[in-house]
Amino acid sequence: DILLLEDGHCFKENIINLCNSIKKEIPNHFKIESGSFETLVKLTKEGLGMTLLPYLHTLDLSERDKQYLRSFENPAPSREISLIYHRAQLKIHLIEVLKSTIDATIRGIISFSDVKIISPLQKVKKEL
Repeated sequence: DILLLEDGHCFKENIINLCNSIKKEIPNHFKIESGSFETLVKLTKEGLGMTLLPYLHTLDLSERDKQYLRSFENPAPSREISLIYHRAQLKIHLIEVLKSTIDATIRGIISFSDVKIISPLQKVKKEL
């Protein structure tokens, strides 16, 4: 069983798209869903299934829990982070500082070479 976040979380859609893109069958429903990554980790530790976690969330795991992590082979799946604002925004300087901070932080932790971007809006064609 794959343990996923409940409906309404974009990370759930990313995982379903990932699984569809590598042509693995996904059941129409999942037995266990949660609203938090912490709960998914705890359920996995109890042997109720496996789950997928964003890389940045894995940084907070204990060393003991990190031994159970498995990474994807290249190209590893990734998500895009977007900062959207109106061009006439009065606080443009703050927005630029926020953008620079996010960019420096993420690029300092995650390597963006050999990644595969999977759209959360990707539609899958069904063959009849």
